[in-house]
Amino acid sequence: MSRGMVVRAVLLGAAAGLLAWAFGVQGVRPAVIALCVAAGVAATLGIPAGWYGTWPDRPHAPSGGGSAQVWRLANRLRRYENDYDPALQHRLRSLAATRLRRLGAEWDDPRAVRALGADVHAALSEGTLRPSLRDADAVVTAIERLDQHRTLDQPGEGARP
Repeated sequence: MSRGMVVRAVLLGAAAGLLAWAFGVQGVRPAVIALCVAAGVAATLGIPAGWYGTWPDRPHAPSGGGSAQVWRLANRLRRYENDYDPALQHRLRSLAATRLRRLGAEWDDPRAVRALGADVHAALSEGTLRPSLRDADAVVTAIERLDQHRTLDQPGEGARP
C-alpha cells in the first residue's frame, strides 16, 4: 500500500471522528469511529485494481435421489395435514397439468381424467384439497404414473386421493 493511500485512510478516519464528535458523540467513541473508518478505507484501498473475488463453488446435487421438492412437500404435509393448503394444491395441479400437456392433453380433456383417475382429478380441481399423507401419496403416485404413458390413448389406472 502506498504512502498516499495510508494518508487518505487516516484523513478520512479523522474526518469521520470529527464529524461524530460534532454531532455530540462523547468519550472515546469518536476515536473508535475514526479508527474503524480508517481501517475500512485502508482495506478497501489496498485491493489491487482489476481484482475480482472468486464465486463460491456451486453446491453439489443431492445424491441418492433426494430432492429439495420432496423435502418441501414433506414439510408442507406435516404443517397442513388435514387442513386446506392452496399452495400445495396449486403445485400438485400445475405438476399434473404440465405432465398431461407433455402427453398432448389439457386439464379439461376427458383423457386427463382417465389418466389421473377421476378421484385424483376431482380432488385437484375442487379447490379444497385437505391431504392426509395417504391422500397426498395417492395424488403424487397418480402424477408419477403419467410418466409410464406414452400417449393418453391407452387406458390408465386412476388412484384414489
